[in-house]
Amino acid sequence: MVQSYIPVPADHDLLAVPKHPYAAMENWGLSVFVEQKILLDAEVSSSSYQMELTMVVVHEICHQWFGDLVTPVWWEDVWLKEGFAHFFEYVGTDFLFPKWNMEKQRFLTDVLHEVMILDGLRSSHPISQEVVQATDIDRVFDWIAYKKGAALIRMLANVMGQRLFQKGLNDYLMTHMYANAARGDLWNKLSQAMRSEGRDIDISEMMDRWTLQMGYPVVTISKNNSEFPSSFLTVSQEHFLYAEEARSNSSFQWQVPLTVALGNASSISAERLLWINNNTEIHRIGQMEDDTWLLGNINQTGYFRVNYDLQNWRLLMQQLLNNPEIISVGNRAGLIDDAFNLARAGYLPQSIPLQMIGYLPQERHFLPWHAASRVLYQLDKLLDRTQEYNLFSDYVLKQVASRYHKMGWPSNTPGNEGSIMQASYQTEELQREVIMLACSFGNKHCHRQAVTQISAWISSNKNRIPPNVRDIVYCTGVSLMDEDVWEFIWMKFHSSDAVSEKKILLEALTCSDNSFLLNRLLNLSLTSDMVPDQDLIDVIIHVGRNPHGRHLAWSYFREKWDVLNARYGEALFMNSKLISGVTEFLNTETELNELKEFIQSSGGGAGPALPRALEIVEGNVRWHRLYLRQFYQWLRKAPNPNLG
Repeated sequence: MVQSYIPVPADHDLLAVPKHPYAAMENWGLSVFVEQKILLDAEVSSSSYQMELTMVVVHEICHQWFGDLVTPVWWEDVWLKEGFAHFFEYVGTDFLFPKWNMEKQRFLTDVLHEVMILDGLRSSHPISQEVVQATDIDRVFDWIAYKKGAALIRMLANVMGQRLFQKGLNDYLMTHMYANAARGDLWNKLSQAMRSEGRDIDISEMMDRWTLQMGYPVVTISKNNSEFPSSFLTVSQEHFLYAEEARSNSSFQWQVPLTVALGNASSISAERLLWINNNTEIHRIGQMEDDTWLLGNINQTGYFRVNYDLQNWRLLMQQLLNNPEIISVGNRAGLIDDAFNLARAGYLPQSIPLQMIGYLPQERHFLPWHAASRVLYQLDKLLDRTQEYNLFSDYVLKQVASRYHKMGWPSNTPGNEGSIMQASYQTEELQREVIMLACSFGNKHCHRQAVTQISAWISSNKNRIPPNVRDIVYCTGVSLMDEDVWEFIWMKFHSSDAVSEKKILLEALTCSDNSFLLNRLLNLSLTSDMVPDQDLIDVIIHVGRNPHGRHLAWSYFREKWDVLNARYGEALFMNSKLISGVTEFLNTETELNELKEFIQSSGGGAGPALPRALEIVEGNVRWHRLYLRQFYQWLRKAPNPNLG
């Protein structure tokens, strides 16, 4: 696949090792992987696990071109190798498994939506960072380099068009092969490719705004301004930040490639590209009636959020209720993610995203459900210790119920594991997503199914639970059933040889509502050889995601910090992952003060991870203070899905 860009011989071996500080490492000709990221037992592994392993392998192979063949001149542009490898792991996995639809769909939720949360913090940083001393190197290997790098490359490829992007990238690799290159070298080759066909876009001028400034804009589109006829749009941009008080200090501007389409109840127009260079601009777009809605950032190819006037949001929501298929799958997912995050940051009323998911019973595609589940789980952890939590969980279950009953459960007939009548990958993943939502938010039928399947396994000692839902069934069973089930899962964790099975069995043990068992698990994970070093972090994080274990994990983390920091402090991502995972759902004033005290007493080690954790927890507390009442107020009078 990458050889279509430059045909370089790439004889390549893959090596699995029991212990490795990183998931994998690209050495030219020999990539090294920790066992969990390459060993696969197809009989017991879910499709999502197979997908994860495929992408890790493709990522390392892509480094043979981006990183090994052409190496960044200096560490400040590490994104030139990590961003490209991350982008092409989606393109490459698409090439191997076209039905997975990775680049056009999963990229949105797993890369774009995820990194925009981090990059919306005032503690974020530009993708190109100054590196002066050796200790600076570790901090440049973060999700901004990987995921934002990939998202910006995807945006640029869409602006240029696939053919010209490939031509420019081919020239870049050919010119700098077996040598070093800087971002300016890439911009020059891409600009030359554009000029070769008479398109005079200065790539360097455009992309320097995106790579040398932190963050990204929220682009607000409004129509029917009284000063202009209804064929004009007003478009404005500002730095998107979750912290409202930080916005007035930012004067960043970007060159924004905004694609726009007009639609109504039965059709949508072809997209049109508008370049937004100033804070506010007016553009002629074509005649718009009262019922015409606007849609920006078509298929979410741009790295920015889009906001609208409230009337346009209402028209879009009405369209989703009446005929969602008029709007593309990618944009349906994007509307959900933008609405929830704009509301989280105070740009929109809390009712808008809640109303928007009222259309989900009609949604037949995986990606919008996946986008919805990601934002709903984030909200769930903010709300799961509040008095009126049932208002939220009941509302989510109302949206999930009809799709859950239509899709049912995968068959556990021998030989048909993980399949519903030879269902497509997308259907399997949708079924899994809906079952996960149903069980997580308390659907009684889902709970009964999980308990029945665990009980059948225990009584027969034959595991016929379909691989695609094993993690859901195990976790639900451990949370609902008695201590004997926890002990059974613990025994199976020790006796299983399959890496993927051991992983989900271990995570299931963190789902118990018994604090004694959770504490026992934490202590065993740290002090014994029973749990691999690389899995301890996941145990602590998953205990923290459990509302019954959140305080326990937070206390344990602080108590054992010196041991944990000594073990993981020098491993890229490990410490950052641990700190983020343990703190991201703390949301009370007491927990915020505890975090401040911890940062002070720990001496502020762990690089940028602790300041970022502090900002996130401050944001959680602020959201509770400013918006929790408004949020529950709407839910108390929430109608059946409509826009009333």
